[in-house]
Amino acid sequence: MKESAKYDYYIQYLMCATGGFTAAYAVLNHADFLASAQTANLIHITLCITGRNFPELCLRLIAMLIYMAGLAIPVLISKYTHINVKMFCIFIEITMVVLLFFFTDKMNTIIALYPVFFMTSVQWNSFPGVGSFVSSSVFSTNNLRQFTTSYIEYICSKDREQLKKTKFFGCVLLSYHIGVVFSYFIYKEFAMKGIIFCLIPLLMGMFLLAYSNYQFSARRIIY
Repeated sequence: MKESAKYDYYIQYLMCATGGFTAAYAVLNHADFLASAQTANLIHITLCITGRNFPELCLRLIAMLIYMAGLAIPVLISKYTHINVKMFCIFIEITMVVLLFFFTDKMNTIIALYPVFFMTSVQWNSFPGVGSFVSSSVFSTNNLRQFTTSYIEYICSKDREQLKKTKFFGCVLLSYHIGVVFSYFIYKEFAMKGIIFCLIPLLMGMFLLAYSNYQFSARRIIY
């Protein structure tokens, strides 16, 4: 494996750990709400319409629009600017983590999760996978499916590519849930303020990304 590709894998695993940490933060601090995905929020939007709960409907619609904006921004940046999307994403996440540090448990649960909706959706589209592997770094369901099916494919065909795929998605799942475990112990000690510790994997990812980009630029100059 080329050194640059190796760094891409390490960065992806760090972002998976960040995704797990952030997801657990939302679940532990805000009524088991998984803010990394929109399925639950969209269900609640439908229920709010059905039950005519207009105040909550408005809050949840704003959450949906924030999530959609987070998905759109990396696409727009990649098409219309020369900004490094991954570095931009990490900068956004660091900003959101600092903002969340000042939130209190007195806030409305949905409003308190607006930064999480935004940062996780930006991350989802900024770190879509590595090489030929498409994986989410902010939730696990499809990663679990890919891990399971690729392993079964390997058992059936002994295809080494399927084994490589199994190992990748296994590392993705492991990294994500290491982030969850880290978040749990931080929550036990610091409650909502523990979100600040999410800066650890983010800064590590930023450093590796900057170093990888520097190495790539240096090689281009040499050759």
